[in-house]
Amino acid sequence: MSIKITDANSSYTRKLPKGCKLCIEGRKSVLFVTGICHVNCYYCPVSNEKKDKDTSYINERKIEKKEDILEEIKACGSKGISFTGGDPLVKINKCLDYAKLIKNEHSKHHIHLYTGSTDKKIEEIEKLEGYVDEVRFHVKDEKGIQDLKNILNMDFNFGIEIPSIPGDFERMCSIIESASSAGFSFVNLNEFEYTETNWDNLSERGFDFDSDTSMVKGSKDLSLRLLEKYEDLPISIHFCPSVLKDAIQLRRRWERRAKNTKKYYEEIEDCLIVKGELSGDVREIVNYLNDEINISKKMYDTCGDKVFTHWAVAEEISENKELSKKIKSAIVKEYPIHKRVVAEYIPL
Repeated sequence: MSIKITDANSSYTRKLPKGCKLCIEGRKSVLFVTGICHVNCYYCPVSNEKKDKDTSYINERKIEKKEDILEEIKACGSKGISFTGGDPLVKINKCLDYAKLIKNEHSKHHIHLYTGSTDKKIEEIEKLEGYVDEVRFHVKDEKGIQDLKNILNMDFNFGIEIPSIPGDFERMCSIIESASSAGFSFVNLNEFEYTETNWDNLSERGFDFDSDTSMVKGSKDLSLRLLEKYEDLPISIHFCPSVLKDAIQLRRRWERRAKNTKKYYEEIEDCLIVKGELSGDVREIVNYLNDEINISKKMYDTCGDKVFTHWAVAEEISENKELSKKIKSAIVKEYPIHKRVVAEYIPL
């Protein structure tokens, strides 16, 4: 068996899991079910804003009502969604509600769930049969694999997903070998990441950080070594590098969301939504747009003491010496997420 490379620069053996395929395409939304988790991994990357809090988010959007989920799926043109956390199974009924909502609206929508639960309560996962398609378990050792054997006949595609931790070669070998012999479909090896949340714990353990990325040095080399060692094993192994999540998967989702949500007068530049901003007497600005340069109403919006329009209109006004004394012009570039966070503000 040969090792294959995806266009997102990830490596895998045998067959790539469907959840990973959709993720690479930017077709997966991410549903953070809850920040609660009882596993307590020293390397947990979840932010302080979400950690240990029972709140839900879809992509960068806090879920206030169930309809927010369907709106975000539509905005991103998603064909699948990942349930993550925290540990989603701590709130299994919430998972069921969300999964039913999604499947009732999009019956072919692919749902995968990531969990650290491996104890006796895991049998409750049966509630999700027919709604969740793929379940990925985070395990710490071979025993975690053995604890899951009695559920492998359930109607899910089961896999293992773990961080590739430098110095843990033997432990990870035992997990991969056990997962293969137990009958799991795949093992995902995630490049080991450091965040503001886990920095202290990782520093105390002597890990070496790559200052150009958010990754721990040695994680990629370890993953590729494991793929080479087990490329003939009858289980798919996929190494997911940091660039896949940060520069490819997210970018492709943002590109699609920008196209689906941009207003008539907005343009897209390098995944950002670009528009002009005019500040001053709103009525005077609107009258000028309508009467002097004769643009249609779909070419601008008013919001408080500002008028948003095409960036070229803002640029034209800034070059008019008389108008620019009364009207402040700027070009605004925003991330194409629900709250439209400003990425760059350029006064003219």
